[in-house]
Amino acid sequence: MLLHSTYTNFAPRLGMAWVPTEKRDLVVRAGGGIFYDLGVGAAANLTSSFPNNVQNVLSGTPIPIGDPTPFLPVISELPPFPGIVNAISPNLKLPRSYQWNVAIEKSFSDTRAMTLTYVGQVGGDLLRTEGLGTPNSDFLGTFFLTNNSAASNYNALQLQYRQPMSHGVQALFNYTYSHSIDNASNDTVDFVSHTVISAQNDRASSDFDVRHSFSGAISIAIPAPSRAKGFAPLLRNWSTDVVVVARSGFPFNGSIATPVDGSAPRADRIPGEPVWIFGSNLPGGKALNPNAFAVPLPGVQGTEGRNDISGFGLTQVDVSLARQFLLTERLHLQFRTDAFNLFNHPNFTNPLALIGSDPRFLESQSMLNQGLGGLNPLFQEGGPRSLQISLRLTF
Repeated sequence: MLLHSTYTNFAPRLGMAWVPTEKRDLVVRAGGGIFYDLGVGAAANLTSSFPNNVQNVLSGTPIPIGDPTPFLPVISELPPFPGIVNAISPNLKLPRSYQWNVAIEKSFSDTRAMTLTYVGQVGGDLLRTEGLGTPNSDFLGTFFLTNNSAASNYNALQLQYRQPMSHGVQALFNYTYSHSIDNASNDTVDFVSHTVISAQNDRASSDFDVRHSFSGAISIAIPAPSRAKGFAPLLRNWSTDVVVVARSGFPFNGSIATPVDGSAPRADRIPGEPVWIFGSNLPGGKALNPNAFAVPLPGVQGTEGRNDISGFGLTQVDVSLARQFLLTERLHLQFRTDAFNLFNHPNFTNPLALIGSDPRFLESQSMLNQGLGGLNPLFQEGGPRSLQISLRLTF
């Protein structure tokens, strides 16, 4: 048994709505709840380390092998333990999150509405993996332990304006000012040392923290000119959509490449030196200043704070133009052309920020759509301008 099961994880949720005016054009909503995660994010690592995974590397062995028994690795549960060892605290608790929100919504002219929302969250007993390099003579490699030493909190002020289709125009605008803080944004290890490093030293902006975020979408049904009678069949049923996205960048910090997979201690910061240097020949117009960082002693966490540098943001405008053909009552054909990043605004990933290595790592190495991960870069925001034309038959 990896960890003890718990059966008392009470997770209540409560919500309410209040309409204080007779016109019913003002609504106040509030809600909150307790939520739990599974708490097994790092369990898969156990299968890839001793004693669940052992190997024996051979060279110069003739193939085929008649009797493989002499070549099989010897498995022993007696110290010293070879290679990497992963472990989970036997007293691991389920990560939990307290979430709440308060919203005020005001409608105008029975169609348009504006909503102001405050959202809060506090996470406790979150997973964090800590690494110790050869903690004692019983271990020949690194010992990784997953425990509940991480915590987080999130606060956001959200503003939304929406207008359903009216006079051929539909609109939706959102702006969020927020701050996410934690001491571990995932359950992977950040640093391996020969001493235990306090998790409180890593409390800073989350890896995914976005301070400012704006998005807007407008759909317009283009009216056909009333006087163009001869061209009316060609000019009717056209529409256009415009989507605008703008946000600040993800934070990051300088780090040092080490032989241990996943371990990247922070660099030392040099006081008085600017973080960025600027130039028109640099991707995004700037790169990290190599004189602002230094490589700390081996096994020592650098003096730079976690995620203390604001990264590259995102700005993109997408535009679509479409024509609807009514073939029959139930059969419709739509012609559509889409332009993504219409103005070809350059959006870049953050530098890898590996201090003391290749100077290119102090500059952005790719467009943002190549560095977000997940989906195919073709479908990610932040890439160069691209166009597509499509036909869609609806029945």
